[in-house]
Amino acid sequence: MATSKPQRGSSGYLPEELIREILPRLPPRHLLRCRTVCKAWRRLATDRALILDHHARQPAQPLLTVYPFVAPHNNCLEAVDLTTNNRRMVARFVDRAPRPLSSPNDAAANLVYKIRGALVVHGSCDGLLLLSFHDAVFVCNPATRQGALLPIPDNGFRHIAGFYAHAASGEYRVLYHQLRYNRVEGLRRKYYVLTLGSQDAARNIQLRTSSAAMGAGLARGLAGSYDLPPVLLHGSLHWPPQQSQNGNILVFHPAAESFSWIAPPPAALPLLQRKHHDTRLFQMQGTLAMFCWQHDARISHLWFLEDYHGAEPNWVCKHRVELPVDLVYEPLPFYPAIPYPEGDMLVPESCDTVLHYDKTGTLLGSFECFVMGLGITPHTLKESLVIHDFLHTQRDAGAGEWFPQVEFADGLPVTGMPF
Repeated sequence: MATSKPQRGSSGYLPEELIREILPRLPPRHLLRCRTVCKAWRRLATDRALILDHHARQPAQPLLTVYPFVAPHNNCLEAVDLTTNNRRMVARFVDRAPRPLSSPNDAAANLVYKIRGALVVHGSCDGLLLLSFHDAVFVCNPATRQGALLPIPDNGFRHIAGFYAHAASGEYRVLYHQLRYNRVEGLRRKYYVLTLGSQDAARNIQLRTSSAAMGAGLARGLAGSYDLPPVLLHGSLHWPPQQSQNGNILVFHPAAESFSWIAPPPAALPLLQRKHHDTRLFQMQGTLAMFCWQHDARISHLWFLEDYHGAEPNWVCKHRVELPVDLVYEPLPFYPAIPYPEGDMLVPESCDTVLHYDKTGTLLGSFECFVMGLGITPHTLKESLVIHDFLHTQRDAGAGEWFPQVEFADGLPVTGMPF
Protein backbone atom coordinates (compact mmCIF):
# COMPACT_ATOMS: atom_id res chain seq x y z
CA MET A 1 0.00 0.00 0.00
CA ALA A 2 1.51 3.32 -1.01
CA THR A 3 1.99 6.02 1.60
CA SER A 4 1.48 9.69 0.90
CA LYS A 5 4.51 11.92 0.90
CA PRO A 6 4.70 14.80 3.35
CA GLN A 7 3.66 18.09 1.86
CA ARG A 8 6.12 20.89 1.25
CA GLY A 9 6.53 23.13 4.27
CA SER A 10 5.95 20.33 6.78
CA SER A 11 8.32 18.32 8.92
CA GLY A 12 7.79 14.55 8.82
CA TYR A 13 4.04 14.00 8.63
CA LEU A 14 3.05 17.06 10.71
CA PRO A 15 1.79 20.11 8.85
CA GLU A 16 3.66 23.30 9.62
CA GLU A 17 0.45 24.91 10.93
CA LEU A 18 0.16 22.17 13.58
CA ILE A 19 3.83 22.49 14.57
CA ARG A 20 3.34 26.23 15.03
CA GLU A 21 0.51 25.44 17.45
CA ILE A 22 2.54 22.87 19.41
CA LEU A 23 5.91 24.61 19.84
CA PRO A 24 4.69 27.71 21.76
CA ARG A 25 3.12 25.41 24.36
CA LEU A 26 6.41 23.69 25.26
CA PRO A 27 8.57 24.62 28.25
CA PRO A 28 11.51 26.86 27.21
CA ARG A 29 14.20 24.18 27.55
CA HIS A 30 12.14 21.76 25.40
CA LEU A 31 11.59 24.40 22.74
CA LEU A 32 15.36 24.95 22.62
CA ARG A 33 15.88 21.22 22.03
CA CYS A 34 13.39 21.29 19.16
CA ARG A 35 15.83 23.49 17.25
CA THR A 36 18.10 20.46 16.83
CA VAL A 37 15.45 18.17 15.28
CA CYS A 38 15.86 19.38 11.71
CA LYS A 39 16.29 22.55 9.66
CA ALA A 40 12.54 23.05 9.30
CA TRP A 41 11.98 22.86 13.05
CA ARG A 42 14.95 25.14 13.70
CA ARG A 43 13.47 27.73 11.35
CA LEU A 44 10.16 27.58 13.17
CA ALA A 45 11.62 27.47 16.69
CA THR A 46 13.73 30.58 16.03
CA ASP A 47 10.94 32.57 14.35
CA ARG A 48 10.46 35.80 16.31
CA ALA A 49 6.67 35.73 16.08
CA LEU A 50 6.59 32.18 17.48
CA ILE A 51 9.05 33.11 20.26
CA LEU A 52 6.87 36.08 21.28
CA ASP A 53 3.81 33.82 21.26
CA HIS A 54 5.72 31.36 23.43
CA HIS A 55 6.64 34.13 25.89
CA ALA A 56 3.02 35.30 26.11
CA ARG A 57 1.94 31.78 27.13
CA GLN A 58 4.50 31.43 29.95
CA PRO A 59 3.20 31.65 33.52
CA ALA A 60 4.42 34.42 35.81
CA GLN A 61 6.31 32.58 38.54
CA PRO A 62 7.22 34.27 41.87
CA LEU A 63 10.96 34.54 42.49
CA LEU A 64 12.66 33.46 45.72
CA THR A 65 16.18 34.18 46.91
CA VAL A 66 17.55 31.35 49.03
CA TYR A 67 20.60 31.58 51.26
CA PRO A 68 21.69 28.00 52.13
CA PHE A 69 23.44 27.86 55.49
CA VAL A 70 25.39 24.78 54.39
CA ALA A 71 27.07 26.94 51.71
CA PRO A 72 27.19 30.44 53.22
CA HIS A 73 28.89 31.96 50.18
CA ASN A 74 26.20 30.72 47.77
CA ASN A 75 22.89 32.36 46.94
CA CYS A 76 20.19 30.64 44.88
CA LEU A 77 17.47 32.15 42.75
CA GLU A 78 14.36 29.98 42.53
CA ALA A 79 10.92 30.25 40.93
CA VAL A 80 7.61 28.88 42.22
CA ASP A 81 5.08 27.28 39.89
CA LEU A 82 1.76 28.48 41.32
CA THR A 83 -0.16 25.71 39.57
CA THR A 84 1.76 22.95 41.39
CA ASN A 85 3.44 24.85 44.28
CA ASN A 86 6.77 23.35 43.23
CA ARG A 87 10.06 25.25 43.35
CA ARG A 88 12.66 25.10 40.60
CA MET A 89 16.20 26.38 40.39
CA VAL A 90 16.81 29.38 38.12
CA ALA A 91 20.44 30.26 38.91
CA ARG A 92 23.11 29.97 41.56
CA PHE A 93 25.44 32.78 42.60
CA VAL A 94 28.77 31.81 44.08
CA ASP A 95 30.87 34.23 46.10
CA ARG A 96 34.21 32.88 44.87
CA ALA A 97 36.14 35.57 46.73
CA PRO A 98 34.03 36.54 49.77
CA ARG A 99 33.96 40.29 50.25
CA PRO A 100 32.66 42.53 53.04
CA LEU A 101 29.54 44.60 52.46
CA SER A 102 30.08 47.92 50.72
CA SER A 103 28.43 49.60 53.73
CA PRO A 104 29.83 47.72 56.75
CA ASN A 105 28.35 50.25 59.18
CA ASP A 106 24.81 49.79 57.89
CA ALA A 107 23.20 47.60 60.56
CA ALA A 108 20.06 46.92 58.49
CA ALA A 109 22.10 45.84 55.45
CA ASN A 110 24.20 43.53 57.62
CA LEU A 111 21.08 41.92 59.08
CA VAL A 112 19.56 41.34 55.66
CA TYR A 113 22.84 39.92 54.36
CA LYS A 114 23.21 37.52 57.29
CA ILE A 115 19.68 36.20 56.79
CA ARG A 116 19.21 36.43 53.03
CA GLY A 117 22.67 36.66 51.52
CA ALA A 118 23.94 39.15 48.97
CA LEU A 119 21.58 38.45 46.04
CA VAL A 120 18.85 41.06 45.40
CA VAL A 121 16.15 41.09 42.69
CA HIS A 122 15.47 44.66 41.53
CA GLY A 123 13.17 44.08 38.56
CA SER A 124 11.72 41.73 35.96
CA CYS A 125 10.62 42.68 32.46
CA ASP A 126 9.93 40.51 29.38
CA GLY A 127 11.99 37.60 30.72
CA LEU A 128 14.91 39.85 31.70
CA LEU A 129 15.94 40.10 35.36
CA LEU A 130 17.69 43.06 36.95
CA LEU A 131 19.80 41.70 39.81
CA SER A 132 22.63 42.70 42.10
CA PHE A 133 25.13 40.48 43.85
CA HIS A 134 27.13 42.43 46.41
CA ASP A 135 28.03 45.68 44.61
CA ALA A 136 27.67 44.34 41.03
CA VAL A 137 24.47 45.19 39.11
CA PHE A 138 23.58 43.15 36.03
CA VAL A 139 20.75 42.13 33.74
CA CYS A 140 20.29 38.55 32.58
CA ASN A 141 17.91 36.21 30.78
CA PRO A 142 18.02 32.80 32.53
CA ALA A 143 16.19 31.07 29.65
CA THR A 144 18.85 32.02 27.07
CA ARG A 145 21.73 32.13 29.60
CA GLN A 146 22.65 35.64 28.58
CA GLY A 147 23.64 38.60 30.71
CA ALA A 148 25.71 41.75 31.08
CA LEU A 149 27.08 43.90 33.87
CA LEU A 150 25.64 47.42 34.12
CA PRO A 151 27.66 50.58 34.80
CA ILE A 152 25.64 51.62 37.86
CA PRO A 153 28.10 52.66 40.59
CA ASP A 154 27.49 51.75 44.21
CA ASN A 155 28.71 54.39 46.63
CA GLY A 156 26.49 53.18 49.45
CA PHE A 157 23.67 55.54 48.38
CA ARG A 158 22.40 53.90 45.19
CA HIS A 159 18.71 53.06 44.95
CA ILE A 160 17.23 51.37 41.88
CA ALA A 161 13.65 52.60 41.49
CA GLY A 162 12.43 50.84 38.34
CA PHE A 163 13.26 48.58 35.39
CA TYR A 164 11.01 48.97 32.35
CA ALA A 165 10.54 48.72 28.58
CA HIS A 166 10.38 52.12 26.85
CA ALA A 167 7.30 51.91 24.61
CA ALA A 168 8.38 54.37 21.90
CA SER A 169 11.88 52.98 21.31
CA GLY A 170 11.57 49.38 22.48
CA GLU A 171 14.62 49.95 24.69
CA TYR A 172 15.02 48.57 28.20
CA ARG A 173 15.86 51.20 30.78
CA VAL A 174 16.73 51.48 34.47
CA LEU A 175 15.65 54.41 36.64
CA TYR A 176 17.76 54.97 39.75
CA HIS A 177 18.75 57.76 42.11
CA GLN A 178 21.88 58.56 44.07
CA LEU A 179 23.02 61.06 46.66
CA ARG A 180 25.61 63.37 45.09
CA TYR A 181 27.67 66.16 46.59
CA ASN A 182 29.39 69.14 45.04
CA ARG A 183 30.55 72.47 46.48
CA VAL A 184 27.91 74.51 44.66
CA GLU A 185 24.75 72.48 45.26
CA GLY A 186 25.80 70.57 48.37
CA LEU A 187 24.23 67.16 49.03
CA ARG A 188 21.45 66.43 46.53
CA ARG A 189 19.60 63.37 45.28
CA LYS A 190 19.85 63.02 41.52
CA TYR A 191 17.84 60.73 39.25
CA TYR A 192 19.35 58.85 36.31
CA VAL A 193 18.05 56.80 33.37
CA LEU A 194 20.33 54.09 31.96
CA THR A 195 19.50 52.57 28.56
CA LEU A 196 20.65 48.96 28.20
CA GLY A 197 22.94 48.40 25.24
CA SER A 198 23.65 52.11 24.75
CA GLN A 199 27.21 53.39 24.57
CA ASP A 200 26.12 56.55 26.37
CA ALA A 201 26.42 56.95 30.11
CA ALA A 202 23.35 57.16 32.32
CA ARG A 203 21.50 60.48 31.87
CA ASN A 204 20.77 62.77 34.78
CA ILE A 205 17.09 63.72 34.29
CA GLN A 206 15.41 66.90 35.46
CA LEU A 207 12.70 66.45 38.10
CA ARG A 208 9.70 67.78 36.18
CA THR A 209 6.83 67.76 38.67
CA SER A 210 3.41 69.36 39.00
CA SER A 211 3.89 70.47 42.61
CA ALA A 212 6.57 71.52 45.07
CA ALA A 213 5.44 68.77 47.48
CA MET A 214 6.08 66.13 44.81
CA GLY A 215 9.55 67.53 44.14
CA ALA A 216 10.32 67.57 47.86
CA GLY A 217 9.25 63.93 48.09
CA LEU A 218 11.49 62.94 45.20
CA ALA A 219 14.36 64.75 46.89
CA ARG A 220 13.85 62.41 49.86
CA GLY A 221 13.98 59.43 47.48
CA LEU A 222 11.84 56.46 46.48
CA ALA A 223 11.64 53.03 48.04
CA GLY A 224 13.83 50.48 46.30
CA SER A 225 12.27 48.41 43.51
CA TYR A 226 13.52 45.24 45.22
CA ASP A 227 10.83 45.85 47.85
CA LEU A 228 8.18 48.05 46.19
CA PRO A 229 8.47 47.59 42.41
CA PRO A 230 6.55 50.00 40.19
CA VAL A 231 3.87 48.84 37.75
CA LEU A 232 4.17 49.63 34.04
CA LEU A 233 0.72 50.59 32.75
CA HIS A 234 -0.14 52.65 29.66
CA GLY A 235 3.59 53.26 29.16
CA SER A 236 4.10 54.86 32.62
CA LEU A 237 5.55 53.61 35.91
CA HIS A 238 3.31 53.65 39.01
CA TRP A 239 4.62 53.31 42.58
CA PRO A 240 2.54 52.27 45.61
CA PRO A 241 1.70 55.03 48.10
CA GLN A 242 4.75 56.10 50.06
CA GLN A 243 5.20 58.49 52.97
CA SER A 244 7.58 60.66 50.93
CA GLN A 245 4.74 61.23 48.43
CA ASN A 246 2.13 62.10 51.06
CA GLY A 247 0.41 58.77 50.52
CA ASN A 248 -0.20 59.38 46.81
CA ILE A 249 0.57 57.02 43.91
CA LEU A 250 3.59 58.45 42.08
CA VAL A 251 3.61 58.16 38.27
CA PHE A 252 6.67 58.53 36.02
CA HIS A 253 5.99 59.28 32.34
CA PRO A 254 9.05 58.04 30.37
CA ALA A 255 8.21 59.96 27.18
CA ALA A 256 8.31 63.37 28.91
CA GLU A 257 10.41 62.16 31.85
CA SER A 258 7.98 63.91 34.18
CA PHE A 259 6.16 62.91 37.36
CA SER A 260 2.53 63.18 38.50
CA TRP A 261 0.22 61.84 41.24
CA ILE A 262 -2.88 59.64 41.39
CA ALA A 263 -4.88 59.75 44.61
CA PRO A 264 -5.31 56.36 46.33
CA PRO A 265 -8.75 54.94 47.27
CA PRO A 266 -10.32 57.17 49.96
CA ALA A 267 -11.32 54.08 51.96
CA ALA A 268 -7.66 53.03 52.05
CA LEU A 269 -6.44 56.22 53.74
CA PRO A 270 -7.07 54.96 57.32
CA LEU A 271 -5.11 51.80 56.48
CA LEU A 272 -2.24 53.74 54.90
CA GLN A 273 -1.91 55.86 58.04
CA ARG A 274 -1.37 52.80 60.22
CA LYS A 275 2.12 51.69 61.07
CA HIS A 276 1.80 48.03 60.09
CA HIS A 277 0.44 47.77 56.58
CA ASP A 278 1.69 46.64 53.19
CA THR A 279 0.48 48.26 49.96
CA ARG A 280 1.31 47.12 46.43
CA LEU A 281 0.16 47.90 42.90
CA PHE A 282 -0.58 45.56 40.00
CA GLN A 283 -1.89 45.61 36.48
CA MET A 284 -5.03 43.49 36.58
CA GLN A 285 -7.89 43.21 34.11
CA GLY A 286 -6.37 45.98 32.00
CA THR A 287 -6.28 48.60 34.74
CA LEU A 288 -4.47 49.56 37.94
CA ALA A 289 -5.17 47.48 41.04
CA MET A 290 -4.05 48.24 44.61
CA PHE A 291 -3.54 45.60 47.28
CA CYS A 292 -3.52 46.71 50.92
CA TRP A 293 -2.71 44.34 53.76
CA GLN A 294 -3.74 45.18 57.31
CA HIS A 295 -1.30 43.27 59.52
CA ASP A 296 -3.01 43.42 62.90
CA ALA A 297 -6.38 42.22 61.56
CA ARG A 298 -4.99 39.81 58.93
CA ILE A 299 -7.27 41.47 56.36
CA SER A 300 -6.44 42.29 52.74
CA HIS A 301 -8.31 44.66 50.41
CA LEU A 302 -8.05 44.72 46.64
CA TRP A 303 -9.17 47.88 44.83
CA PHE A 304 -9.51 48.43 41.07
CA LEU A 305 -9.18 51.83 39.37
CA GLU A 306 -12.09 52.16 36.96
CA ASP A 307 -11.77 54.67 34.12
CA TYR A 308 -8.02 55.17 34.39
CA HIS A 309 -8.11 58.28 32.18
CA GLY A 310 -11.03 59.90 34.02
CA ALA A 311 -10.79 63.35 35.59
CA GLU A 312 -11.08 61.89 39.11
CA PRO A 313 -9.87 58.42 40.15
CA ASN A 314 -12.76 56.01 40.73
CA TRP A 315 -11.63 53.13 42.95
CA VAL A 316 -13.81 50.07 43.58
CA CYS A 317 -13.05 47.49 46.29
CA LYS A 318 -13.73 44.07 44.76
CA HIS A 319 -12.15 41.77 47.34
CA ARG A 320 -11.85 41.81 51.13
CA VAL A 321 -10.22 38.71 52.58
CA GLU A 322 -9.25 37.63 56.10
CA LEU A 323 -6.70 34.83 56.12
CA PRO A 324 -7.19 32.15 58.82
CA VAL A 325 -3.49 31.91 59.70
CA ASP A 326 -1.12 33.35 62.28
CA LEU A 327 1.51 35.22 60.28
CA VAL A 328 5.27 35.32 60.81
CA TYR A 329 6.58 38.72 61.95
CA GLU A 330 9.75 39.72 63.80
CA PRO A 331 12.62 39.15 63.53
CA LEU A 332 12.15 38.29 59.85
CA PRO A 333 12.95 41.31 57.63
CA PHE A 334 10.17 40.80 55.08
CA TYR A 335 6.44 41.29 54.89
CA PRO A 336 4.20 38.50 56.20
CA ALA A 337 2.24 38.21 52.92
CA ILE A 338 3.40 38.87 49.35
CA PRO A 339 0.66 39.26 46.70
CA TYR A 340 1.07 38.74 42.95
CA PRO A 341 -0.73 40.09 39.85
CA GLU A 342 -3.48 37.47 39.68
CA GLY A 343 -4.26 37.84 43.39
CA ASP A 344 -2.22 34.86 44.62
CA MET A 345 -0.48 35.36 47.97
CA LEU A 346 2.55 33.60 49.48
CA VAL A 347 2.42 33.63 53.29
CA PRO A 348 5.15 32.20 55.58
CA GLU A 349 3.25 30.17 58.18
CA SER A 350 6.18 28.86 60.21
CA CYS A 351 9.94 28.52 60.01
CA ASP A 352 9.71 25.82 57.35
CA THR A 353 6.38 26.26 55.51
CA VAL A 354 5.07 28.83 53.03
CA LEU A 355 1.33 28.83 52.26
CA HIS A 356 -0.26 29.74 48.93
CA TYR A 357 -3.66 31.50 48.96
CA ASP A 358 -5.75 32.93 46.15
CA LYS A 359 -7.39 36.39 46.21
CA THR A 360 -10.53 34.98 47.86
CA GLY A 361 -8.58 33.56 50.82
CA THR A 362 -8.78 29.94 49.64
CA LEU A 363 -5.73 27.84 50.53
CA LEU A 364 -4.30 26.39 47.28
CA GLY A 365 -1.28 24.57 48.70
CA SER A 366 2.10 25.01 50.36
CA PHE A 367 5.79 24.26 49.99
CA GLU A 368 8.70 23.68 52.36
CA CYS A 369 11.58 26.13 52.59
CA PHE A 370 13.63 27.28 55.57
CA VAL A 371 12.13 30.73 56.11
CA MET A 372 15.17 32.23 57.86
CA GLY A 373 17.20 31.69 54.69
CA LEU A 374 14.42 32.72 52.33
CA GLY A 375 13.54 35.95 50.57
CA ILE A 376 10.06 35.96 49.03
CA THR A 377 10.40 38.70 46.44
CA PRO A 378 7.48 40.65 44.91
CA HIS A 379 8.91 39.93 41.45
CA THR A 380 7.90 37.21 38.99
CA LEU A 381 9.70 35.61 36.05
CA LYS A 382 7.86 35.14 32.76
CA GLU A 383 10.43 33.34 30.63
CA SER A 384 11.40 34.46 27.13
CA LEU A 385 13.71 33.03 24.47
CA VAL A 386 14.18 36.38 22.71
CA ILE A 387 17.88 37.01 22.00
CA HIS A 388 19.21 40.49 22.84
CA ASP A 389 22.32 41.92 21.20
CA PHE A 390 23.30 43.86 24.32
CA LEU A 391 23.67 40.65 26.35
CA HIS A 392 26.57 38.20 26.37
CA THR A 393 26.03 34.45 26.12
CA GLN A 394 26.94 32.22 29.05
CA ARG A 395 28.65 28.92 28.38
CA ASP A 396 26.52 25.82 28.84
CA ALA A 397 28.71 24.61 31.70
CA GLY A 398 30.77 26.54 34.17
CA ALA A 399 31.09 30.24 34.78
CA GLY A 400 30.80 32.86 32.09
CA GLU A 401 33.27 35.58 31.25
CA TRP A 402 30.81 38.44 31.75
CA PHE A 403 30.15 37.54 35.41
CA PRO A 404 31.96 34.48 36.83
CA GLN A 405 29.81 34.38 39.97
CA VAL A 406 26.63 33.25 38.17
CA GLU A 407 25.79 29.70 37.16
CA PHE A 408 22.47 29.21 35.36
CA ALA A 409 20.47 26.12 36.26
CA ASP A 410 18.53 23.71 34.08
CA GLY A 411 15.22 24.41 35.79
CA LEU A 412 15.05 21.12 37.68
CA PRO A 413 12.64 20.97 40.64
CA VAL A 414 13.94 21.83 44.10
CA THR A 415 12.81 19.76 47.07
CA GLY A 416 13.37 20.05 50.77
CA MET A 417 15.07 22.87 52.64
CA PRO A 418 18.55 24.40 52.14
CA PHE A 419 20.31 22.91 55.16
